[in-house]
Amino acid sequence: MPTLEDIQKDTKGASECIETIPQMYRGGFIRQKEDYSLNAKALERLKVICEDYTCVILYADWCGDSRKALPVLALIEEETGKKIPALGGMTKPPYGSKSLWAVPPSPPEVETFKITSSPTILIFNKVGEEIGRIRTRQRMTPTIEEEIVKIIDDSKKRK
Repeated sequence: MPTLEDIQKDTKGASECIETIPQMYRGGFIRQKEDYSLNAKALERLKVICEDYTCVILYADWCGDSRKALPVLALIEEETGKKIPALGGMTKPPYGSKSLWAVPPSPPEVETFKITSSPTILIFNKVGEEIGRIRTRQRMTPTIEEEIVKIIDDSKKRK
């Protein structure tokens, strides 16, 4: 099973990635970041547990769900002070391909972690094991930050 160690060491953080998204897509990411208010209760919990967990996002610049998720992670990154590695540039393969994503130019982690949708947020524990993931958008809670907290709390219950 792949671990956090399989993520490129020089990966940019979520905030930095927004600044490098191609101009034709960047505006939507910036607007979402400016307009979004993090859930205060979830943010306080993330501040307490952030040293023991790491989130990583894989996303496509053109993807509307990525445009919602990456800015939220950038805000969490800024509020907690913990880098959230972000791997962008995911692209679809040529028509007729059996692959879901073209690697390259999509990051190699797309294959390593068997990514099927954009965005995918991977959540790792302190020892680098994946404890959960959010595919496309959160399913159990109203916000991404609440979903991350829920995944972490649920993983503790399984122990």
